[in-house]
Amino acid sequence: MSFEGILSRIAAGESVAQSELLPYLLLERRERRSEVNRLLAEAYWKSGREDYREHARVSIDRAWLLGGFPDQVLPLYIEIHAAFGDVAEIKAAYKRAGVIAAERGNVSLAIHYFNLWQYAYYDFSKLDRFEYDYEIINCIERLARPHQFYSRAQPRSSANGKLRLAYLVKGINELGSVMVKTMLLYARYHDRARVEPVFFVPNAERDVMASEVGRENVALFEQAGCKITLAPNMDTPHESLLALAREIHKSNADVLITAAALAHFEHFYITALRPAPFIVGWVVGPPPQFAPPTLDWGIAWSTHPLIDCPVSCSLMNMELELPQRDRIAVHTRQELDIPEHAVIAATAGRHVKFQEPGFWRAVVDLLEEHPELYYLAMGVEEKQVPFVTGMLSPETRKRTRFLGWRGDDYMRSLCLADFYIDTHPSGGGTVVEDAAALGIPLIMFEQDFLRVYDQVHWSPAEDHFETRETVVPRGDYTAMKRLAARMIGDSEFRQRIAAHYCEHIHETRGDPARAVRQFEEIITRVLKEEAQGGVGRDAHEAEIRELAGHRNVPLLVGRAARWLKRAMRYGERVLDRVA
Repeated sequence: MSFEGILSRIAAGESVAQSELLPYLLLERRERRSEVNRLLAEAYWKSGREDYREHARVSIDRAWLLGGFPDQVLPLYIEIHAAFGDVAEIKAAYKRAGVIAAERGNVSLAIHYFNLWQYAYYDFSKLDRFEYDYEIINCIERLARPHQFYSRAQPRSSANGKLRLAYLVKGINELGSVMVKTMLLYARYHDRARVEPVFFVPNAERDVMASEVGRENVALFEQAGCKITLAPNMDTPHESLLALAREIHKSNADVLITAAALAHFEHFYITALRPAPFIVGWVVGPPPQFAPPTLDWGIAWSTHPLIDCPVSCSLMNMELELPQRDRIAVHTRQELDIPEHAVIAATAGRHVKFQEPGFWRAVVDLLEEHPELYYLAMGVEEKQVPFVTGMLSPETRKRTRFLGWRGDDYMRSLCLADFYIDTHPSGGGTVVEDAAALGIPLIMFEQDFLRVYDQVHWSPAEDHFETRETVVPRGDYTAMKRLAARMIGDSEFRQRIAAHYCEHIHETRGDPARAVRQFEEIITRVLKEEAQGGVGRDAHEAEIRELAGHRNVPLLVGRAARWLKRAMRYGERVLDRVA
């Protein structure tokens, strides 16, 4: 029988003996064997037979390997391995494809595949899991090297006395982007007598202007009196990024500020081009997403990312414009079909933060034990957590509301909550601040600083508050339920906790102008120190002594780590000078 006939039989679900396949699997030329295996994989996969699934996986693996990792095999390779949950294999395939594209000089395609590599766990397992891959980092560095404007850090201050900061904007087309909101605050609150901020967007102009959100965000930067430059429309994304880097260089910026340099490799490529003499990165979350080891400095907004940041890094108290309840058109309970007498608990965040079955089991237990309780799951749809469907009885389902992400509109529903439960094991930051500012008492999970940073297992909210009264041990859902039961039954307790958190957050986190001043001071100090070759040992020891009595142990650990990194860096410079 012809090979086409064999394929037809397999696709129809018929059994085919190995002896019939061997003549085609033994072809001399690997390219032909690759094509045979690709066609076999398609046929096995199309058949729908459960026992043919593994045959499809073996065949597609052979096609991928024997063909030298061809692009045309990759879509089916990804589809089959995704069905098996083989995310590690998917990441490896994307990386391999990206490296091959880079070797061929196709920067645009390499960046495309490296982006897919970075978000494989997010896309296929609904996990915020990121990791450093130094082969990929070095690959991007090699691609950028022929076009670099500066080969190394050259800290300086502007001739006119003003600090000129170029910001690389992340999320210009994303509804409710925290990065964009924060950069807009910097656009508004920088001291123009000391600082000249300019903003650059790596997205092509045509893409930004085609997006309603993008157009609105551009207008907001312009209304703040700041120049914002979009990547020009070019034949390839690579050409567009090079053109934007030239614009950054022409701006004569002293420092390039990146918001998430490894979140998308377009950002890292521009960083690697070094269009400014000093590169600083915001370390807002996972270091493998925010802090490439090639940064000259980092600015962390919370303690745990700083502890594991692979570059010298300062801790600052990030402050945002907090919501005010009297300015929000709050949803009514009737709109969500919730009775007036009910007690409402809420949790909010991206859908990947709702993927822990143990957390949901605890929530369902609370619903079963307290018939007056209603629960708002804000930012997630039920189909995004399919395992929950089987946990809900008809009665508990009636009292559960899945509210997909709605940008700033989520606060209209959040205001209905009588208390807030932070997501776990990946906690929230900005959302928790919003809840506290709106006068909603919080239940939070403690942080484990002795564990290497992992976005799936962290709770930054604990950094924001001094009280321990409503912070429970990590993973202790029994303690969470006990505290929630008290929230449900004791309105005076809720009011006391709410008042405390509300006052604290407005006092410590509600002044963005103060945060921007702190940021300016850090940048100015770091540039001065680095221009002088770093800070000597005595200054580091004084810093540690000053913090020795500080009650914020995580801050002390972070500063100590920074001291060690600086000391090593200082020693390397001495050795370089001797050499």
